[in-house]
Amino acid sequence: MNKLVWTLAAVFGLTFLGATLLNADLIGKSRRALSSSVLRDKWPADSARYQVVVIVPGTDDSFFQGLLQGISEGAPKADAAVQVFRYDADPAQAEAYFEIALRAKVDGLIMFTPHNDRVRGRAELTARNGVVFIPVGTDAPPDSPPAFIGSGSLRQGQEGGKRICATLGGAARIGVILPATGTGDERDEPVFSGLAAAVRACPGAAILAVRRARPGVLSGEETASDMLRAFPAINALFCSSSQDTVGAAQVVVDSNKVGRVLIIGSDETPEIRRYIDKGVIAASIVRDSRWMGQEAMRAFTRLKDRRTDPRPVQDGFFISTPRGSAP
Repeated sequence: MNKLVWTLAAVFGLTFLGATLLNADLIGKSRRALSSSVLRDKWPADSARYQVVVIVPGTDDSFFQGLLQGISEGAPKADAAVQVFRYDADPAQAEAYFEIALRAKVDGLIMFTPHNDRVRGRAELTARNGVVFIPVGTDAPPDSPPAFIGSGSLRQGQEGGKRICATLGGAARIGVILPATGTGDERDEPVFSGLAAAVRACPGAAILAVRRARPGVLSGEETASDMLRAFPAINALFCSSSQDTVGAAQVVVDSNKVGRVLIIGSDETPEIRRYIDKGVIAASIVRDSRWMGQEAMRAFTRLKDRRTDPRPVQDGFFISTPRGSAP
């Protein structure tokens, strides 16, 4: 009987050891896989000192394009190789990529974080695993760690509301399109809160509708079209992403409402620039997401070198208007 017990113990012990070694081998392969497909310009990935994973939504919005460009530009200065994971509208996919990054034992993790996301748990988990965590987004979540890099969308909304009211005054009837990357109640979004505050200061002006765009390339067009059909009194659209700005402009052109529906958009692309110069879009509030990406890499370096924790950073913006007009 004792011999049988010892035999079984030995078998289970070897099985456990084999599983442990296999898991370690998988972790090593995962890390090597990350380094084999990094973004690189003129510097080879295998010469980089650090490995950094970036997790962002899989949208073509210019905000994220600029963010990734800034990260890529800042990576050589941080001596880091970068691997980008892009996810669709399913938050579970972003969480899965987060787990992959931890298991790969990377050095840093830069992750897009909606303003109402609970990130303190992620920050504590990455810290226990020796991973530097840099959340980036539009507005810092209530429990955000100090390294958050954001764009200050509350001020963006205030500027949009002021511009609409300066043009239309108390006659403004506004539709608001929020990006598909957000979660929760639309009216809790800081960009909407800023817009609503500016509109309240304009007697007679009103917000008739607020919608979150659906995921997809045509989300802005679909949302703007549905909104204008359901609320024909709308004479101003505020869009908080470049993709939705382009979609709304296309709907206004197709429905022959140029000059009758004022559009205040977000960010800038060549297409938005053309719509502005043609008078379809009155102005666009441009966030410097490229700078945000560069700053995220600088924050990674400071934290990895064990310097003082950086404070949350809220970036400013500039206004893109028709050439020759006042900003």
